[in-house]
Amino acid sequence: MCITNNFIEQQAYEISKEIKKCSIYDVVKFEVLGSKSLAFHKQDIQWNGKDLITKVILEDSNGIHYSICPDHLGLRFAKGEISYKEYKKLIKRDGLKVYNIFFLSIGILIIGMYTMMKFLI
Repeated sequence: MCITNNFIEQQAYEISKEIKKCSIYDVVKFEVLGSKSLAFHKQDIQWNGKDLITKVILEDSNGIHYSICPDHLGLRFAKGEISYKEYKKLIKRDGLKVYNIFFLSIGILIIGMYTMMKFLI
């Protein structure tokens, strides 16, 4: 199976397009890695296939701006399936899962090394 070098950038771009299409909010702009931002109506022209879209800025009818990541949780928020408070809680929970998996794997590695040393020495 061959994966191109810009798989992550392409995936973020596709989800950003889906957010733009299905959002109940107005899309203000897309922020890309670095300090650049793309106006939403010029995104297709400005996006060169190499820039990683890191944030999508949405605006509701009251003028409140929401910053979301171009991922499945951001898409759920943009569609109105979850509130911004729930979105932030789910993002935090996903981050904690990554830390838990990391520390669990380090713990298993240390226990395995200790066990091997005990039986080999």
